[in-house]
Amino acid sequence: MPIPFSKKSRRNVVRQSSENGAENKRSTRIKLRPRSDWHKRNFLTTVLIPSLFTKRAGDHVQPHFPKIRKGEICITWIGHASFLIQTHEVNVLIDPIWSKWLKVIKRLKQPGFEIHHLPSIDFVLVTHAHFDHLDRRTLARVAADQPIVVPIGVGNLVHDLGFNIVHELDYWQAVKLGPLDVSLTPCAHWGARFLADLHRAFGGFVIAVDGRTIFHCGDSAYFPGFKEIGKRYQIDIALLPIGGYDAPTGREVHMNPEQAIQAFEELGGKTLVPMHYGSFRLGYEPLDEPPARLLTAARARGVEDRVLVMTEGTPAVL
Repeated sequence: MPIPFSKKSRRNVVRQSSENGAENKRSTRIKLRPRSDWHKRNFLTTVLIPSLFTKRAGDHVQPHFPKIRKGEICITWIGHASFLIQTHEVNVLIDPIWSKWLKVIKRLKQPGFEIHHLPSIDFVLVTHAHFDHLDRRTLARVAADQPIVVPIGVGNLVHDLGFNIVHELDYWQAVKLGPLDVSLTPCAHWGARFLADLHRAFGGFVIAVDGRTIFHCGDSAYFPGFKEIGKRYQIDIALLPIGGYDAPTGREVHMNPEQAIQAFEELGGKTLVPMHYGSFRLGYEPLDEPPARLLTAARARGVEDRVLVMTEGTPAVL
């Protein structure tokens, strides 16, 4: 059951800004200029159009969520960057998306389970405003007068969806949500939902509970900031993106699997759970290439036993 909170206006936005926030964003924002030869390949004819005729894979299976004891964390990968995180007290959704389309991009793998199979959700976290992470249709369906946490500048996209309070965080800031401490971390990406709204921030989340920590990276290219995150937090479980690295524009906007292993080692994480692959084809790489490359890289670095490749809809207790 959700933890009770005092009612607040659904249009109330809690902003938590910092003096060095602007500098943090400048230091992590990537160069968005396309690679000079990006036009030599045609994403429309090579990827998008063939995807329209590709049958959507996967099955909806009713999940069996286990009983969680204190100190345990249950993770269920819904697909793409969407996760259900459960402790013995609360249920948290991160970047939930059940939509079958990203405008013209078809979802090629079903979500792990139907949205109506979700347990009661206590808190929702959204890493940035991109359509594959902030899906208003999904958020409206999971909103049940609970708090939602987003980066600064993203609140106006969610405050009308049915959440009782919107926390907007800047880098390294934290908010207390029941038994959880949720902090926003830097990443190397960008946050605009449309071309003109570059004011929107972006990041990842560290969730601390019962002496354990989960790090959801959001979207990110590789950048030296993973070392800083590892210094500030003891990372137990790192949810790291491994897909979308062969971008249509040639921009380095997502980590490849080898870079994800490097980031994991610099974070000092104990378990790596890969994400951001297999659901939407956002780059030229085949959907099944990222996890194979990840395991090869992990084996070469001697960390294969610390990598957990999950199946959508199947809970894992860690």
